[in-house]
Parts: sequence; structure tokens; C-alpha cells
Amino acid sequence: MTPKELLYLEDSLGMEQQLNIKCADYSGKVQNPSLKNMCTQMAQQHKTQFDRLFNHLHG
Repeated sequence: MTPKELLYLEDSLGMEQQLNIKCADYSGKVQNPSLKNMCTQMAQQHKTQFDRLFNHLHG
């Protein structure tokens, strides 16, 4: 893997982690059950994507 590709993966990991945290936070704050569910699902999707990228680096 090239240094540029590693930097891209590092940036992607940071973004996925930040999005996971934000979506989980929003899920805890919204009252609307539909929005709460959507935010929870989005948080899980970002966590899954983070895990995939992380495992790609360490796999």
C-alpha cells in the first residue's frame, strides 16, 4: 500500500469514527422515534464501515 493510500485510509477512519459518534449522539437527543431509529442505524453503519477499514489495515 502506498503512503498516499495509507493517508486516505487514515482520513476515512477518522471521518467514519466522527460520523458514528455524531449519529449516536443525535440518536440520544431526538424525540421522534423514526428519526431516533434512523440515527441509530446510521451510527451502526458508520461503525461497521470503520471496522471494515480498520480490519483492512490490520488484516
